[in-house]
Order: sequence, then structure tokens, then C-alpha cells
Amino acid sequence: MKLQRQIAKFGRSIQGMPTLEVSRGIDGELMINDGVTRATRVARLLPGTTVPVEVIDDLPIPVGPFPSVGDVIR
Repeated sequence: MKLQRQIAKFGRSIQGMPTLEVSRGIDGELMINDGVTRATRVARLLPGTTVPVEVIDDLPIPVGPFPSVGDVIR
């Protein structure tokens, strides 16, 4: 439902989309804290498009082994 609302509101545009909030693991990889639905919408409709993120935390663990948005939508 949430993804469908965002598609209806923003479509294929990232203009006006709030910045994703992420945490950085000790391996340098990023984990999304806020904005998973937005990242999923962009990954589905605009593959390869980069989106602005704000790093809000540095985690003491590696986050690279966790699934990525690209892994989930395939």
C-alpha cells in the first residue's frame, strides 16, 4: 500500500523526495534506517539512479552481509 501511494505521488521522479537516512557499518556499507519504501520505488522504476542520503550514525558492526534493496526486488 505504501509503495503504491508513493508511486502515485512521485511516479518516476526523485524531486521532492525526502533524503534517505542511513547508518554506516565498519565495512563502509550503508544500511537504510528511514526510506526503505522510497529506495524500493527508485530501484524498481529508475534502476541505476542515485538518491541523496544522510549518514546519521556509524555502527560498530559490518552491514554488508545484510540483504540490499536490489536483492529483495529481484
